[in-house]
Amino acid sequence: MPANTRAINSRLKSIKNTRKITKAMELVAGAKMRKAVQMTVDSRNYSGHIKQIVDDILPLINQQSHPLLYGRKQARSSILIVVASDRGLCGAFNAQLVKTCKEFISNRPEPFKIITVGKKAEAPMRRLGVEVMASFESISNAPSFDRTRSTGKLVYDEFLQSKADRVFLCYSDFRSTISQVPTIVQLLPIIPEQDLSAEILTDEPDKDPREKMTPAERLAHDRKKAEKYPLDYEVVFEPTPRHVLDQMLPRLIDTRLYQAMLESTASEHSARMMAMRNATDSAGEMIDSLTLTFNRARQAGITAEISEISAGKAALE
Repeated sequence: MPANTRAINSRLKSIKNTRKITKAMELVAGAKMRKAVQMTVDSRNYSGHIKQIVDDILPLINQQSHPLLYGRKQARSSILIVVASDRGLCGAFNAQLVKTCKEFISNRPEPFKIITVGKKAEAPMRRLGVEVMASFESISNAPSFDRTRSTGKLVYDEFLQSKADRVFLCYSDFRSTISQVPTIVQLLPIIPEQDLSAEILTDEPDKDPREKMTPAERLAHDRKKAEKYPLDYEVVFEPTPRHVLDQMLPRLIDTRLYQAMLESTASEHSARMMAMRNATDSAGEMIDSLTLTFNRARQAGITAEISEISAGKAALE
């Protein structure tokens, strides 16, 4: 019986130490989550407004006025960017992303190439049998806009060189502390896939007719289109739509990519905080159960010793 109580006591000490670690990790993840959530919420307004501006001006321009806007009706190949984490201990966060990607790829007819952001996504993607063309570290420890540009530059080049007809982005959308939803959105072309018409099939965009106009003619041309598609503000392109789009569209893609990584960062820290909280609670329940078992074993040992003493005394008498 003493040996049994020693084993239980040793296990109790081990679980108590583990609970201290999980509690500390929960507090750290909680602090990181609050900072990440604040950055995510602050960035949503900018990201949403720049997307809204582009959506508003799309009806006013030729869809073929910029190569990032249009694409083939039927994709021949696609790229999927998967935003995961570098570390584990965050529950089903990475597993849900991988499952969503697997279902998405299996429902698409074209072949895929994968770009992973976060070490935990690379190995599962390779096991799916798809090509991993590049792998980047997660930005969750030090989020910054500049760290997303290398990923954006890679997909620009692949798309503009017609090596990929679609670029999709898979990330975990932060809804709340207990709700993070794996989401897949189309990043390129900017026009939604269902809106690509059969006429938009050429690899080279048509020349903008405004290039041959005088400034006054361009202004009249823009105002005529603005009357057809009324907005809360007047849209005038100077010097040309192509020049404006060259500055705006890459910025839009970088911003959407950065926003997705911020959403994923907040989701990762939330998932880790909840996982560590559940582990801490489970450790507490195990400690309570083992403490009860230890007390019962000790009580049984004491009772046995008293019985032996009583039996010995009775034998002497």
